Amino acid sequence: MKTLTRIAVSSSSICLWLLFASSLYTSCFCNQNSHQVQCLATERSVLIQFKNNLVDRANRLSSWSGDDCCSWSGVVCDNSTHHVQELRLRGPDDGIHGHCHGTYDTDEELEEAKKQMLGGIISNSLIELEQLRYLDLSCNDFGITQIPAVVGSLQNLRYLNISRSQFAGDIPHQLGNLSDLLVLDLHDDPALGNLQSESLKWIENLKRLQYLDMSGINLAEASDHWLQAINTPSLKEVHFSSCGLTQIPSEPTRVSFTSINVLDLSYNIFNGLLPGWVFSLHDLVSLDLTNGFIGGLNPGTRSGFDSMPSLTSLRVSGNTFVNSSSILNSLYSLSNLRILDVSNCNITDPILGNLQNLSFVVHLDLSNNQIVEVIPKSLSNLCNLTTLDLQSNNYSGDVTELLERFCECESPKLELLALRGNYVTGQLPEKLGRLKNLGSIDIAYNKLTGILPRSLGSLSLLKTLQLNINQLEGSIPDSIGDLSSLNFLDLSFNKLNGSLPESIGKLGKLSFLTLHHNSLTGVVTEDHFANLTALKTLWVGDNKLVFDLINDWIPPFQLEVLRIGSCDIGPLFPSWVQSQTNLEGLDLANANISDTIPKWIWSTFSFVTYFNISHNNIMGKLGDVSFLAPGAVLDLGSNNFYGGLPRNFNKPDLDFLDLSYNNLSGSLDQFLCDGIQESRQLRVLNLANNNMSGRIPDCWMNWESLVILNVEENKLSGKIPSSLGNISSLESLDMRNNNLSGDLPMSLLNSKSLLIVELAENELTGRIPSSIGRNDTCLKILSLRSNKLEGEIPDELCHITSIQILDLADNNLSGYLPKCFTNFSVISGKETSTPIVLYDALFQNQVLGSALLVTKGRVSLYNTILYLVTTLDLSGNKFSGSIPDELMALSGLRYLNLSQNQLTGRIPNTISEMRQLESLDLSVNNLDGRIPLSLSGLSAINSLNVSYNNLTGRIPTSTQLQSFNESSFVGNALCGAPLAACQPDRDDNNRSNDNDDESDSDGIDWILVIFTIVGLIVGFWIMIGPLLVSKRWREAYYHFLDKMRIKLRDFILLVFPCLKMREPFHETRSSIDQDQRFDLSQYIFDERDGFKHHTSSYEASSSTQPPHQPDSL
Repeated sequence: MKTLTRIAVSSSSICLWLLFASSLYTSCFCNQNSHQVQCLATERSVLIQFKNNLVDRANRLSSWSGDDCCSWSGVVCDNSTHHVQELRLRGPDDGIHGHCHGTYDTDEELEEAKKQMLGGIISNSLIELEQLRYLDLSCNDFGITQIPAVVGSLQNLRYLNISRSQFAGDIPHQLGNLSDLLVLDLHDDPALGNLQSESLKWIENLKRLQYLDMSGINLAEASDHWLQAINTPSLKEVHFSSCGLTQIPSEPTRVSFTSINVLDLSYNIFNGLLPGWVFSLHDLVSLDLTNGFIGGLNPGTRSGFDSMPSLTSLRVSGNTFVNSSSILNSLYSLSNLRILDVSNCNITDPILGNLQNLSFVVHLDLSNNQIVEVIPKSLSNLCNLTTLDLQSNNYSGDVTELLERFCECESPKLELLALRGNYVTGQLPEKLGRLKNLGSIDIAYNKLTGILPRSLGSLSLLKTLQLNINQLEGSIPDSIGDLSSLNFLDLSFNKLNGSLPESIGKLGKLSFLTLHHNSLTGVVTEDHFANLTALKTLWVGDNKLVFDLINDWIPPFQLEVLRIGSCDIGPLFPSWVQSQTNLEGLDLANANISDTIPKWIWSTFSFVTYFNISHNNIMGKLGDVSFLAPGAVLDLGSNNFYGGLPRNFNKPDLDFLDLSYNNLSGSLDQFLCDGIQESRQLRVLNLANNNMSGRIPDCWMNWESLVILNVEENKLSGKIPSSLGNISSLESLDMRNNNLSGDLPMSLLNSKSLLIVELAENELTGRIPSSIGRNDTCLKILSLRSNKLEGEIPDELCHITSIQILDLADNNLSGYLPKCFTNFSVISGKETSTPIVLYDALFQNQVLGSALLVTKGRVSLYNTILYLVTTLDLSGNKFSGSIPDELMALSGLRYLNLSQNQLTGRIPNTISEMRQLESLDLSVNNLDGRIPLSLSGLSAINSLNVSYNNLTGRIPTSTQLQSFNESSFVGNALCGAPLAACQPDRDDNNRSNDNDDESDSDGIDWILVIFTIVGLIVGFWIMIGPLLVSKRWREAYYHFLDKMRIKLRDFILLVFPCLKMREPFHETRSSIDQDQRFDLSQYIFDERDGFKHHTSSYEASSSTQPPHQPDSL
């Protein structure tokens, strides 16, 4: 990054150095010959008066004494005229970041810097320094006073720099009188916003101005005319960063400062279009539009960045106009480019493959876009790169080859490598140690595999190593201890194993160490921390490490975060934690501690934001928790704390409080009501599984931020306050297994925020109110089982369409089963549910919705997969009537329990529509008929109970049904596996009866049957009726049939001529054939007499003698 700084400084300030090369030479010359120069007495007096009005805590102006003012520190005189020409009184900065009032490494350094800053008042006597050309008062502290107007009277000034000197108010317009001014630097810290200017018209008078920096000054009121004010040909460098500008004027379409070299308009919110005049600045060397929120180009703009061939620095991060093929294509020809930043521009097109011409680029930032691209091999040809930032995109490819090719560069210069949040694969190559200049490696949130190379230890300049959330495996190499500059190490969420190397204790500059969520094993001793004097964060939890530290060990560090939960620390509470007085986060959860809580734990710390010692066996009473910061997380659950809640336990304004699974007693009034005068920010309150007693207090108006309230498994009594339903943020209410009584509060059932209401196992009475579901509720889980509710289920309950778990079992409810359950969108399969995340603080605590449900005859706690569970449990009530067919339409239901009611009728055959049903319990009812065959089609079912009904017949055959044991079917008149085999006679009868049942009731579509019969009758009479009524129709019909017969015969004889055969006389013939035979038989040939004439057919027929029948013709 030092190289980048040098490049940026040289490019942005080249004009400044050229302008004042002569001044610097004069200064050096004067200093070299200061013994020959004697200042003017009048000007000496002016300087003395100027000094007397200043505050100089560090005595910087101690040399301002004696007669020769030209030899004083910061004073430069003209060698010939002896006039004072320059005052160089710049204050200190941190030397690293250029901060005058910014972040220093230590508080001591900051305090020392403040001492070096001049303060006080700028004397009006300066106006008498008529030849003053150079005035630098930057980086001082003038106590939020206005810039004195007298500065505008120094008409010979060429250079004026009063930046970052704690001036405030309006910039005096008198500065416009400085007509010879070449450099004007007024920039301020944008976070302070002390300076402002409503008008910039005074700048128009500065015709010779070449350098202007007003960054950090509030120019919002000048947004409409700032361009007009600076439209002068002399300008070479303009900095208007963080000025609150909202417009880039499109007029004038052409500007006068076309020879400008540097234009900085970064960190303004323009929210508009980029005018075409920007691309007419052909001499630009540096352009910075960072975070300008410019959405596109002005209509008609045809040019691009290729019209600026001299560009060496282009920063356009945070502008979506860049996401254009024409703009992106214009980048690829900028062969002089050194710095390219197009991050946060919503770019989707591949870009890396087209950058091969940018061989001189040293800084490449494409981060936080949506680029989908395989990282090309050509990228590694950019051997001049010092910064490569591709994080938060959709890049893929093998990082192994990329890094190996970078290692092959003749002189690798890479200092920063950031690929976080992509889809890159591969391994870290063993050659990685050749990239000697690397100061930061961030390849987190990817798919890296393999081991950590030993050559990592060769990167002596490496300060940051982030490889978390990958799939790295193997052990951490011992060479990790050779990273002498390492400050930040994060290897969490991998598959690392083996022991923690002792060499890690040599990293004296390491301040952040996180190795959590791996599979590290072995023993951790004092040697692992021997030289970690700078360590602030130690997070190695969720491993299998065993801490074996001596009792009186005093760590060499002062931690701010200590998270070693889910490691083996016990059985004693670690006493060395007492030395870490600066702790802000402490996690010792699930650490195998079995000890009494030490008293010092309540008094050692002062500002803790995260405190978790849950899931241990820690005993004792609760103490003073006033050491917790506002908004803190306190988790003491699953221990053995006893006694009541201390009187001041509600003093800290917590965000999360978990005291569940302890032995705490007493009432809730003291915590919820006493001393609470204003609204609290607590979002999670979990007091479940304790011995709390008494009534639930009605002072919830001070707990308006509650999201989760869990007091289940206590001894609370009385009514549920209706004010609970008025907490607009409450999403989960769990009061199961207490002694609560009274009616159901209407406010709870009509809450617009509640997702889970768990009131099971109490003494609630009354009816389910009919006004339920009137508001736009989003309730997903409603459990009222094991109470004393009575009456019918109101149809209005079905208005809560979001319900996916409804448990009303073991009450005194009666009436018919509602038919409107199909309104439940998830249960009916119309919608799918999503995970119920009630509370999620990153890397701290996550609370998912949970419910204790009776499914498949077992009591189970669901949380992680709760959103996948759909349940309807109405068992143990007094419901009567038949099972409605509408209930069978719940295709998304997984668990249905209607047992122990008074239901009658048959099991609907449409039950096959419940395709996701896993558990069905219809036992102990009065159901009759046979088990429908369609039940065998439920492929997902794995729990079935139809016992103790009046069912008859054979159990249908299927893989699922035969897998259940006899208890699922007993108490009926059923036969077949898994029960005893059916008797043959009984089987036949049962089959017959089953068939009758099937046709009579189950599955018969009577509407179809009726319409079929009617259709047959109507069709029959349409065809037959006319034949019976009309003789003409009959004759025509028979004639038609005869014709068709003859045609059919002729066709058959034509196709099959072999069928043409003589027929014997004894065969039956038609009447026509018979007549022809008798006609021919009038002449019969006799072998003896020849032909003889016979009588006619009439005569033959009337003869008493039968005629002679010849054998053949």
